[in-house]
Amino acid sequence: MRKAFTLIELLVVIAIIAILAAILFPVFAQAKLAAKKTKSLSNVKQLSTAYQIYLNDSDDLTVSIPGNVGEWWVPLFPYFKSIDLIYSDERNDVDNNAFRRSFGARKLSAYGYNWGPYGWRGGGLLGQQQRLDSAIFGTSNVNIGISATSVTNPAGVYVYGDTYDTPRATIGLGFAGDTFSGKSNSALRYGGSFNYAFLDGHAKAVPVRAGIWPGAFGDRFVRPANLDQYGGAYCADPDAIVSPESGGSSVLNANPLPPALPCGQYAAWVVQNISTPCPANAPDTAACYFTN
Repeated sequence: MRKAFTLIELLVVIAIIAILAAILFPVFAQAKLAAKKTKSLSNVKQLSTAYQIYLNDSDDLTVSIPGNVGEWWVPLFPYFKSIDLIYSDERNDVDNNAFRRSFGARKLSAYGYNWGPYGWRGGGLLGQQQRLDSAIFGTSNVNIGISATSVTNPAGVYVYGDTYDTPRATIGLGFAGDTFSGKSNSALRYGGSFNYAFLDGHAKAVPVRAGIWPGAFGDRFVRPANLDQYGGAYCADPDAIVSPESGGSSVLNANPLPPALPCGQYAAWVVQNISTPCPANAPDTAACYFTN
């Protein structure tokens, strides 16, 4: 006659299964996150290839941001065609804009363009924002591209990368955390490792850090973790002075507010002037940086 398991033996087996599950589930979660990050990096690299072809066809002029309903990827669309490349598994915000939906877009792009380090001041791959008339968009805010050959360090300058910003999405210090409501670096997309394309055509993951910056979009900032390597990555020319906007509703009045600075010093300015660690459950009214 076959002997059945005793209650103690069953409890021991259940306990072992529970221990193994507790060990393996985090491993599975990390593997799933790594797969999503790799897929996103592949998307960024393919978009970067499309950007290089675009530059060849546009006499080396970087992409302009067309009007209030445009996005950086709209002028590029004929060069990559698969709208899925602008998405990330980590962002599922619905895009209800009729113009962008005409291209097949159903979700907001996971990636923002390099407008420069702060607000609409310029300094990146676009000039400072202008109010222009257009037959397609009417009177709207437009940012005109620049000559790619004028960029001092193409291998070190972002073109676009991960962002939480809403359309017309950017990766600027006071924009990239727009819809991020978390209160730790580990809560950032991919645990705080964003994928970026660079002007020379390569793409890579770059560790980032975040914090609270009242008056910035979403009262958040996102900046490179390694300022020595990427502090000037927002800048066509790190030594060029980037001045405040000239006024109107387009001014980003964060507190503290950066003065006119050499472009490459903006990220360091944020670190120097937002130097208080955030306490647990910090309110969005005092500038501080996340420590974990």
